[in-house]
Amino acid sequence: MNASGAAGLPTRFAKMSGAGNDFVMFLSRPTESATEAETIRRLCDRRRGIGADGVLFVRREESGVVADYFNADGGAARFCANGTRCAARLASLGLGAGDDLVVRTGWGPIRALVGADGRVTLYLPEAVRPGRTLPTLGLGGGAIASDAREVLVGVPHLVVDVSDAASLEALDLSLLGPRLRRHPEMPEGANVNFVAMEGPSSLAVRTWERGVENETLACGSGVVASVAVSAFSGAVPPVRIRTRSGETLVVNFERTPDGISEIRLEGDARLLFEGEIRWEEWR
Repeated sequence: MNASGAAGLPTRFAKMSGAGNDFVMFLSRPTESATEAETIRRLCDRRRGIGADGVLFVRREESGVVADYFNADGGAARFCANGTRCAARLASLGLGAGDDLVVRTGWGPIRALVGADGRVTLYLPEAVRPGRTLPTLGLGGGAIASDAREVLVGVPHLVVDVSDAASLEALDLSLLGPRLRRHPEMPEGANVNFVAMEGPSSLAVRTWERGVENETLACGSGVVASVAVSAFSGAVPPVRIRTRSGETLVVNFERTPDGISEIRLEGDARLLFEGEIRWEEWR
């Protein structure tokens, strides 16, 4: 997976999925030509490219495994939890990094434990504390709460309570997501997570992701943000989170007076296929 094509662009890639959140992965250092926004957008295009929610460049250095993440719109992001889980599994398989490793991200170094069954657990580097309460702008027709909570999990999130799982399923995120993703109180934008509690240790979450500008089948940092808010409503660890794909992510944590700490995020990280890009056809 280290061959290069025209202008130093990698040709070999892996396609991976973490709970349905899918990525194009390269075992290489990101080059300027490889990370041009248009190149990333073409790679993530589901008709003219490979198709993905984002792109990761994974490599091994003296300091450990490094993962650089780019959203489907071509923009770099500090952190993608499901992408980091996939990076850890790929490094374990393709770089000889072992099953207990540290992945260096824009958020910081994150310990990852790769299980024999392909499930990967991340040990997040910081406590997560819900921040401001922001209005949901009169959206949702009563199905969603009138206020949302701001939460930072490497990248910014909004968490919106939904009355029940049936109401969550019925939401039209194509209408709600874009408005809240560009909330006037959050100039950098945010991922927006709509959450329904299904029990003391069970949530259902749907996420509209910035940088993808669509609903994704799962968002790892989004489920952590959702759990951080739900802990104040009595959520008991470990919490199982049902994602839009139907796959389950698990978040374990310690409760603190203002948030959660010692956070562990566990879920599948599947290597779906490997391939070679014919860059000469990308005209």
